[in-house]
Amino acid sequence: MSVRTGVCVCVCSAVTSAIVRPCKGASMSRLFPVLLLLCCCAACPAEAQAPAASVADDCLRLSAAKIDWGDRDAAGKHRKLWLEICRQAYAQNGDDPRIKVALAGAMTDRNEFIPLLRSAIAQNDTEAMLLLFNDYNSFDRHLDRPDLIPRAEAEQALRRAAELGNPDAMFRLATILTRGGPIKHDMAGARYWGQRLLVSKPPKDMTRTNLQVLVGKWLSESDNAEERKLGIELLEPIAKAGRGDAKADLAVAIRSTDPARARQLLESAARTYPGHALAALSDMLIKGEGGPKDEKRAVTLLQRSSYDAQHPRWALGQLILEGRLLRRDVPQAVKLLGPWSQWDYDTRLQIVRLLAENPDVEMPYPDHFLYTTIEDAELGEPGAMDALIALKLSPNKQFADKTGGCALAERFAKTGDAAAARHLETCRAK
Repeated sequence: MSVRTGVCVCVCSAVTSAIVRPCKGASMSRLFPVLLLLCCCAACPAEAQAPAASVADDCLRLSAAKIDWGDRDAAGKHRKLWLEICRQAYAQNGDDPRIKVALAGAMTDRNEFIPLLRSAIAQNDTEAMLLLFNDYNSFDRHLDRPDLIPRAEAEQALRRAAELGNPDAMFRLATILTRGGPIKHDMAGARYWGQRLLVSKPPKDMTRTNLQVLVGKWLSESDNAEERKLGIELLEPIAKAGRGDAKADLAVAIRSTDPARARQLLESAARTYPGHALAALSDMLIKGEGGPKDEKRAVTLLQRSSYDAQHPRWALGQLILEGRLLRRDVPQAVKLLGPWSQWDYDTRLQIVRLLAENPDVEMPYPDHFLYTTIEDAELGEPGAMDALIALKLSPNKQFADKTGGCALAERFAKTGDAAAARHLETCRAK
């Protein structure tokens, strides 16, 4: 017991004695000291609660601390203290959703922290919703074991957090909708959330300008004239200020209406943002849009692009598949297309079809690739189920599964799927 707490107890005892004594006929001057002591006594409970508040604050502070997780010793000590303090805070105030989220973050056992996140979600805590989705996205989604968090629950949590105005959740949802997996891709939905973000607080670690470039790109690709106009308006001032990514995105947006300016913008952008500019610039050079045709330079630009410039490497892969300017080489093309496919559903679908048509082509990490292909089909992505069945029915060394393919064909043929019905005829013929 602290000195101040001891004093509090003594004072309150004295006040209690004073109150229970008969005070009939007592004057105001004699009662005033008692009333003063009552005021002091009223402050005692708050004093007694101070340690609990301090533990809760420490828990939240440790949860929010920036830690170098690469330093295992320091990170391990931090996590140990974080877990210890947050367990104390949870024991004292288990109803606070912030404490639940902080404690969950310190834990490493998913079976232990997922219930905490679900409990905080029931209290409309948007951080818990986002964490639940991120945990599903990172640690579930495997062929060899069941999900601890169902996909539908994870998606519902992310959407709910976005609806409640969490900017990180809105951004996460919007970016996933642009590419799909584990939520069906939906560019209209991405543009909706992008516009919501423009009038919201920016996501963590993202500047307003960076957000405007990204949302401007999404809007500028829309078939809706008003959205397209807004996207171009967002990109124009940033491009004029010299941002290469904004120049490249603006060029793509105006390419059909002002090819000469588009090509100039791409030439400029290629110097600072080659990953954004080279795919579109090489295509314009090959087609002679906005300036002289120069196929040789186009190919050279793509071949010299950095290995991690995924979009230019994708464009190079498409040229290799075409086989006109470069020798056709399907395995090499698939290798070049692969990295970009994580951001683009159409490329994922293209690769699945190429594997079915070229059974000798192999994929790195085949289990992950197959999971993604199945996921796209289950989400109802256009053409995904047809491509999956074709892949399973093909003689591809990694993915051949006639029994599974025919089972899928039979299942979806019953729903009226014409492509599945065609595959089912193949199954029966064999």
